This record gives sequence, structure tokens and C-alpha cells, in this order.
Amino acid sequence: MPNNVAKSITGAQLSLQDCREADQHAARLVRDEPALKSALDFGPYVAQGKGQYPAILIGDQSEIPLLSPPTPPVLDHRMALLGHDSDLVVLDRPDPDFCDYINSTLKKPGVSWLAAGSGAEPVARRCREDPKLRASLEAVVARAGGATLQSYLTSGNTWRLAQSLGEATRMCVHVNGPSPRIARRANDKIWFTALARSVLGSDAVPPTMSAYGPAAAAGLVRRVARQGNQIVIKVPDSAGSAGNIRLESEHVSRVPLAVIQKFLQRQLAALGWRGGYPLLVGVWDSDVTCSPSVQMWLPRPETGQPHADGIFEQRVSGLRAAFVGGARSTLPDHIQARLTHEALRIAAVLQRVGYYGRCSFDAVLVRDGNGGLRPHWIECNGRWGGVSIPMTAAKSLVGGTPPEGLVMVQTTDGDRRLSMLDLIRCLDPILYRPDASTEGMVIVAPPGRVTSELTLMAMAGSQDRAERLMEMALTRLSL
Repeated sequence: MPNNVAKSITGAQLSLQDCREADQHAARLVRDEPALKSALDFGPYVAQGKGQYPAILIGDQSEIPLLSPPTPPVLDHRMALLGHDSDLVVLDRPDPDFCDYINSTLKKPGVSWLAAGSGAEPVARRCREDPKLRASLEAVVARAGGATLQSYLTSGNTWRLAQSLGEATRMCVHVNGPSPRIARRANDKIWFTALARSVLGSDAVPPTMSAYGPAAAAGLVRRVARQGNQIVIKVPDSAGSAGNIRLESEHVSRVPLAVIQKFLQRQLAALGWRGGYPLLVGVWDSDVTCSPSVQMWLPRPETGQPHADGIFEQRVSGLRAAFVGGARSTLPDHIQARLTHEALRIAAVLQRVGYYGRCSFDAVLVRDGNGGLRPHWIECNGRWGGVSIPMTAAKSLVGGTPPEGLVMVQTTDGDRRLSMLDLIRCLDPILYRPDASTEGMVIVAPPGRVTSELTLMAMAGSQDRAERLMEMALTRLSL
């Protein structure tokens, strides 16, 4: 991406008219749900934001419905890339070779590690309820005079852990993320779709409906099918494609409703769905050319407007469009400008109803009747993610302006069982080393112990060079 395009994205601002409209949309949302802006009362020792203390980083993904990480999980290690001197990374079971890679190869010797152990409960809850884990964290807070909790997904468990640590030490614990209520709303695909439609107009989203029971879901599926469209059924609070079922219209347009209903219940149960409603039923856009994602940071309102940190083209695979990577967008300037402006307008409303922190907005670009491209906004990822973590880490690793060339891969190598040391040995000649190179490969997470997850980032001075580096890495790993 040329540097002038990057600057136009990160420097984009909303007009006074945009801000007035955001105020009006936000006022309506708060009027209907006052608790959106009054859900941060966790006591006198808890504050929202980033304090001047070490961070406690928690990469746990287990609170995302239907997302089934491997046992032990590996993607929770990604948050370690955001660590700095004196920060603590809390993981189920830290991979010692990955920890050494962060400390030694990436030159973060001050990052330390805490094993939360295996368990069914979320890591933040375990840290609050397990006396030994809680004592370890209390010692960190007491020694530093405070701490900042930064979770992959900021949930009620994150805030209650901050409250527990603050009360025990009588020191301020910051939470660098949104309130539990607004995080749930932002991550709800139905809520977000309604927000995008309200802010940008009905053409800004695919045709989308809510089903509040099994018969209603079956009826909506058949209605969409008879219009000749591909259908998608989504569990609205799951992440990405984890709760998606995609159907072809010809397969269901003339099927009895009872059959459709039983089919949906079986398919959803196979995904891990436990019967919650509403479900999202909508049109699956078929003439899609690209799946861009706008990476956002929403500061507290008194410190400024939301800002876009970059646009990435997501790489997806399979019928459910599962995320397998991303790269800086090379879309035409006018498309990137439109995506940025529309994302900022949505973000301004979110900010005004209480959202603070990292998020991203996913869209698809579809052909309009004149052959042009228009965005359909699909979902908000109200959390960190597979693009935002390495993107933010890249900026930190190079000490300022992020590299113009960035490519991420997150996929499974089913043919090999790689250890972290195998991965380092294979990639050693092209690994990024802060003291020896200006480009290279970064290992974002260790490979899984059951299936070899490849979670990598290529950094370079241009997008073409980053793509070539990633190709070299994948070729070396296939030998």
C-alpha cells in the first residue's frame, strides 16, 4: 500500500455533520438501553483505560460462543506479541520454546509468563477464584503500584478480576477495553447489522432478518430461498464463521418447513449451539470480490475521535468463509476512502454509547447494478483478532511507523506435526530479528500439538516483498 494511502486512512476525520448524526444515533440507542453507558461500576479501585503500570495480558478465547480452540490452546499466545518490559502474559499452558522466542529472538526479555492451567472456566475467572493464581497477580499489582488488564475479549470476568485485584491491593487496576454490556452488543451480528443499517442506510448491509424460534428460522430460510438467493444462518454472538451455516436456494426452496427446521437444528447442534435465539437469517452475497476489514481504535470520547489503523483484505476458505489470513489492502484509493469513512461513522456511534478499545469492522465488496463496488457491512469484532494483534505488534517491533508490507497467515498444516523448534529451524534464515533486520517472518503463535497451526506474519518495506516472504516461508515449511 503506497504511503500516501496509509496516511489518508489513519489520518481520516469525521465532519461536524457526521459527528452530529452520530450524537443523534447514540442518543436513540441509550434512550432504549440506558445501561449501555452505566455498566462500569466495579468499585473505586477499577478504571477504564491504560494506566502507567505493567500490563497483564490474557489471550483466552474460550468465552467466544462456538469457538473450539485445540487443547491445549495455542492462539492465546498471540497476545504476548503486545507485551513490553515488565508485562505478564497469562496462558493456559505456556509453550516454553515460544516464550523463549518472544524473550530472546524478538528481544522482549522483560515479558514474564504465568500458567493458569487447564480448566473449563475462562482464564480470567480462574485467576480470580484460584488462590495461588490470584496471589501471583496481586503480587504483580502490589509491586508495581497498579496494573492494566488487557484481554483478547474484554468480558465481565475481566472486569471482576480487576475488581478483585484492586480491592485486595487497594491500588488502581485499569481495564483496557469496553464494558461487558457494550462488548456483547458490538459482537452481536444482529445488533451490529441494525446499527450499520441505521447509520449508513439499508443498502449498507445484506438483507438480514432475525428468527426468534425454530419454526420462524425455517420459514425465513425458505422465504430467502424462493427469492433465488444463497442463504446464511448465523449464531449472532459467535466469532467469524464459527456459527455459520450456508445453504443453496435450490436445495431448500421446495422442502417442507418441518424438514428445514429439523435440518437446521441438527446442523446448529453440530456446531455446538445450545438453542439460544434469535438467529440471524440472511442473504449470502454471491457476487463478492473482496472481504476487507477496517482495523479500528476507539479512544475515550474526551481524548478524540475513533481512528482507522489500516484496511486489510481478509483471506477466507470454505463454504463458511473461515479466516485463514489477511494482507494490507491494495484496493483502489476511492474504495479505501469509502470504507474508512463508513467505518468511522459506525465507530463514532459505538464510541458515544460507551465502546472503548480495539475493534474491527468486516465487510464484503459486492458488484452493484452499474458494475461498481459497494460495501456490505457484516460484523464487528469487538475484541483483538488475527489481524489487529500482529498489525499492532509490527508497529512496536519496528519502533514506530508500521511496515508498509504486512501479510498474515492463520491456517492448519495437516500434513506435518511441527513443534515450535521445528518452526524456528525451518524459518531461521528469514526470521525477523530486531537487531539484525528490517524485514522478515514473525511467528505469531506456536503450532498446535494435535494439528500444526501455522500463525505467521511477514513484514517488509512493500506489499509485494511481504507476499514473497510469506511464499518463501510456506515453501520452506512444505519441504
